[in-house]
Amino acid sequence: MTAEAIYSVEVPESWTDHYGHMNEGYYVVAASDASWAFQALLGIGTDYYDATGFAMVTVESHVRYLDEVNRGEALTFDSLVLGHDARKVHIGHVMRVGDKVCGTVECLWLHLNHKEGGLGTMSEAVQAKLAEHLADPVPDWASRQVALKKKA
Repeated sequence: MTAEAIYSVEVPESWTDHYGHMNEGYYVVAASDASWAFQALLGIGTDYYDATGFAMVTVESHVRYLDEVNRGEALTFDSLVLGHDARKVHIGHVMRVGDKVCGTVECLWLHLNHKEGGLGTMSEAVQAKLAEHLADPVPDWASRQVALKKKA
């Protein structure tokens, strides 16, 4: 499966700094909005929560800032499932302006029972839907970490 364009937004002035560039924190805000759209596409959005009491919650994110984004530009998010099991989903968003990739955001979601607490197993139908959107191959930018190389 390749990434799917699932969310677009025009960068408002309030998201930009003195130089007219999108502030780093708003990369995450925009990615969060893309996550809501992706969850709806996957069938695990707000309707799913209303019906089951389960929600996908982000417990970890990794952001790569690859190019500047300017006030007024249209951002598009291409989203894909990078991996999943019965209780967790690893997703990725590629943020672009036109064909220019400006960043990537990875998130680890947990399947949380908001009404009773704790994690729960996703149904076979939900897991099958996730499998339909699984990246193959997983992009080379996924699952990186932030670290300095240790000196020998």
